Amino acid sequence: MSLTKLHHFFCNTCTVFLVSGLFLSGCSQSETNDSAYANLDTLDVSIGYWNIEDMSNIQKDAMRDYVEKKFSISINPISVDWSNYKDYYQMLSVTNSLPDVFATLTISSNDTNDSAYYEDLIRNGSIQPLPDDLSAWPNLEKLMNQLDYTRYSDGHFYAIPRISFVDLTLACSDAAMIVRRDWMENLGLDDPTNIDEFIDLVAAFANDDPDQNGLDDTIGYNVNATNALGKWVMLGIAPDCNTYSWIDQDGTYIPSWYSEQFRDVVSAYRKMYETGGLDPNFYLKNPNEVITDFVSGKLGALEYKSSPSSIQLLAEQWDLYNDKPFEECVDVLPMFPAPDGTIYCNSSNPFWSESFISSSVDEEKMERILALFDFLLSEEGLHMSKYGLENVDYKIDSSGNYTCLLDTSKTSLLTLLENKYPSIVLFSGLATWGGSDDDFELNEMNFARYGKHCVTLANKDVTWNKEHATLISRPYDFLISPKESSELFSTTNAFSCFIKAIIGSEPALSIWDEEIDELKKQGIDDYIKRQNDIYHTLQEKSNTNSTAKSN
Repeated sequence: MSLTKLHHFFCNTCTVFLVSGLFLSGCSQSETNDSAYANLDTLDVSIGYWNIEDMSNIQKDAMRDYVEKKFSISINPISVDWSNYKDYYQMLSVTNSLPDVFATLTISSNDTNDSAYYEDLIRNGSIQPLPDDLSAWPNLEKLMNQLDYTRYSDGHFYAIPRISFVDLTLACSDAAMIVRRDWMENLGLDDPTNIDEFIDLVAAFANDDPDQNGLDDTIGYNVNATNALGKWVMLGIAPDCNTYSWIDQDGTYIPSWYSEQFRDVVSAYRKMYETGGLDPNFYLKNPNEVITDFVSGKLGALEYKSSPSSIQLLAEQWDLYNDKPFEECVDVLPMFPAPDGTIYCNSSNPFWSESFISSSVDEEKMERILALFDFLLSEEGLHMSKYGLENVDYKIDSSGNYTCLLDTSKTSLLTLLENKYPSIVLFSGLATWGGSDDDFELNEMNFARYGKHCVTLANKDVTWNKEHATLISRPYDFLISPKESSELFSTTNAFSCFIKAIIGSEPALSIWDEEIDELKKQGIDDYIKRQNDIYHTLQEKSNTNSTAKSN
């Protein structure tokens, strides 16, 4: 996946005072590369990661060269295809040829089959735990302590979470509704204050000629990833069900879609479908088709994300189809209250996906790998991933002012860096994901990276949520706990049942209840009990191990 690109803006260089979280580097990356490993023998380190074809195809770039020299490693990039990465890793595991480091989606997933995969990696000895003492890598140690619930029941950490946002309020950007504000103005519509008004809004987008071209050629609402349908909308219907994850119901964890509240979600989406507000082909379209619908002027409401990078992707494609500026047409819709009167915002897991270290890695290589992660989590590493190489792509003066040294008048800083350093895709995502807390700040460097309006819109959304919304509470320790694999009772299967209830010819709740009754016949209640028993057993084991270590 490409880092975001940008058409708009800015002068050749931009000077900026970066706020509190960033500090001055002690030396220039372009001039020095002092490291405890710099004079040691070079070790080959293979890294499996998504969509790094450019890095794999190009021999070297200056950023990769800098990192390799710093840690005396030679990186062997292995590009992994998102569509089949699990099967690919499974094949490599059988032949004992897994990459030394590889990224996957396991413990941060809502699906039972993914968490079971994590368990399998540990049980079959494919991955190894991190050292108990991480003090030699303080940035990594801090991260693991922040996410202590990721510790496995044997007391060890096996996964290095790829952190998204430390501030969970910013994670609300993972669930947002992007709308055609100009269409709302054309139709004289205000922000919805409840689910019925939202249904009316998207129905008007579909049926009332919001673009005023005299044609019946518009779509109300869709989501760019079908299996995330309702991630924003559910906040105003059944907030606990927001991420299709498990929830605590009277002391027992159950899948959110198995709860009584989810029936309200089913009813709302059937109404939305019948009134024309929901794209009639929502379950058939891939993400690219949905994005194209929005930027080409067909779709009025897009359930998406509101991070600067996500909005910038829309802005970049928008300019391919429209003469009217993006900022004059597109806005982020504020969330409406749930039935209890509270406005909720999404609190996604602070990390998305994880990195693992193969069991074949010896102690010496393990040390280099952990040092690399520590660097990528450091201020220097984060600066490099965002701004390039110091004194080459940017500089910092004694007062903390940042100066961009690249010409961003025609192309965004992100695009410039990606073209210049194909390795930046790997380095910006291996230890972190989706940006960082300071991406939402209104400063010139962020404007150069994403575009001024994209940052402004993202900042507006998270600021509004901080001032008006309440974060959903998530039982993270249960969610990441390995669960018994089940295709029948997985989130994926439940979502298929959800679609049947939305588009079916019989009453929606009748269809949904029939699907749930069938799952009951297949043993879902026993399955839920087993998952709770497994969790409590693992918790007891983990507590015992923690007590033993402290003694």
